[in-house]
Amino acid sequence: MTYSQAQKAQAVRWKHSTGTLPAEATLPAPYVTKNGSSTGPEHDFCLPPAYATWSLLPEVRELALELFVELGVPWHAGVAGGPSNHLLSSQVQCVNALGQMVLDADRLHQAFGDLVGIEEVLPIEPGRYLTFEYIGPNDFFNEAPRGERIRGAHCTSVDAAFKHRAADGATELVLLEWKYTESYRRRAPAPESDAVRQSRYGPAVADPAGPIRGEVLPFDLLLDEPIYQLVRQQLLAHALEQTGAEGADRVRVLHVLPAENDAYQSSLHRVEHRALGSTVEQVWQQLLRRPERFMTVDSSLFLDPTITSREYVLRYADDLIYDQRSLLEAFGISDALGLEGALDFHGTVVLYDELVDLQIGTEGTGLEYPFRPVELQDLANELAEGDG
Repeated sequence: MTYSQAQKAQAVRWKHSTGTLPAEATLPAPYVTKNGSSTGPEHDFCLPPAYATWSLLPEVRELALELFVELGVPWHAGVAGGPSNHLLSSQVQCVNALGQMVLDADRLHQAFGDLVGIEEVLPIEPGRYLTFEYIGPNDFFNEAPRGERIRGAHCTSVDAAFKHRAADGATELVLLEWKYTESYRRRAPAPESDAVRQSRYGPAVADPAGPIRGEVLPFDLLLDEPIYQLVRQQLLAHALEQTGAEGADRVRVLHVLPAENDAYQSSLHRVEHRALGSTVEQVWQQLLRRPERFMTVDSSLFLDPTITSREYVLRYADDLIYDQRSLLEAFGISDALGLEGALDFHGTVVLYDELVDLQIGTEGTGLEYPFRPVELQDLANELAEGDG
């Protein structure tokens, strides 16, 4: 089973087990494409179009809908001005993970503090610590020669951004790009479009002081996705840093991606790319002049309810235990006694239909389904420490 297939299966399990959806929203539905068509087959991993906004989790829904309207941000394959009805939308997952950080600096610090050395989270926009579909204050690459740029559409953007004062005293702008189940095919030739891309980005790629080692690959070999998007976002980061945008001394790109998404890393369809590395990440490192201005982050980081929410974990974790049968399978055991050994728990485990009860002496604590194996282990360790 591929990563994408596994995530579809998890999305279906969440859809039919969560208490956050009305019954009508759990029906299968066709995917609404970016041109608004919904004539395809029905899928259980899609919500009925009338309930597309329910793909946003309760704790972020109202804020995200209002913010996207205020910023003029279009939703990818959005339905009626709201988000996609596809439960594997990476934009929706990004908003579900980061939405609370718009107003909550503590969550942002907890998620990224150790990664980038946050000393103090700073507002990036009035009243906001994090924003979405960031494009910067200037059109560095003449991407909108005839009109105003739109955040998240037809110009170089990143899914989110925040600013902080780093431990070394520098003010750093962090650009976040979020991937979920994406993978990419080899592109077809497009001479007219490629000429426009050459005029916009070619000089910046060729600049010996720029962020891309333009001598490694000819420009046309940088136009295959996902390399092309990585190039443009790094060029944007460099231009922002050079101009001191947002008062930043340093600008870094953080690429959030599930470590299990092998299809993304294998999106290398030319021999010239594969000569530089066996994964997209390896190839990209060969193209960076300053690798410290880029960082890959495993999105499993956000499967922590203190960073996101309990419902986020239930929505996206792929190792959830839903009942006694899946509990026994997950730990490779046949009964409660076996679970005591698997957890190294010197107490009593009692299995119920709705929960697992861990008991030491006269004290017991139940953990209701669904939960992750690590949560059960953490509870067992916590009880053991308390007893000691």
